Amino acid sequence: MKIATFWTALVATSFSLLIVLAGCTPTVPELQPSPSPGPVAVKQTGGASALIAECQDRQYIISTADYIVEGTVRGVESKWNEDKTSILTYTDLSIEEYVKGAPFAQDRLQIITPGGTVGDITQVVEDQPIFHEGKRVRIYFQETDGEFHIVCAQFGVEELDFLP
Repeated sequence: MKIATFWTALVATSFSLLIVLAGCTPTVPELQPSPSPGPVAVKQTGGASALIAECQDRQYIISTADYIVEGTVRGVESKWNEDKTSILTYTDLSIEEYVKGAPFAQDRLQIITPGGTVGDITQVVEDQPIFHEGKRVRIYFQETDGEFHIVCAQFGVEELDFLP
């Protein structure tokens, strides 16, 4: 199983790299929030263009973020999109602390990232954060035109269990 997952990830990454090298951009499906009412939806898109050199600089991430929150991952579920052409992962987060930014009406986020596993099918999208139920995390995200996105994809998420 681990070998199959490795090869699936390798093929998906190679395909993404070929698209970038060919000068094409993959079509990213419209991300729809899960039907659960209430939490703020943080939507991610993926691909090589998501990461820039500045993302290696923690100060850049902090200053770019409109919100910095800390919380616990309460649930992670991957599902097919409506067209069954791609997999999206829905992560529910309970916010425990607002480090930067005004509190929301509810202390919950739903983070929607492309990629995930449904049954025995895995879709890998490079540079995306991967969340695990029960883990405490700090997330740096920004608001653009009423939508929320994690700053610098995977670099905009820190697992608090590993910080000194």
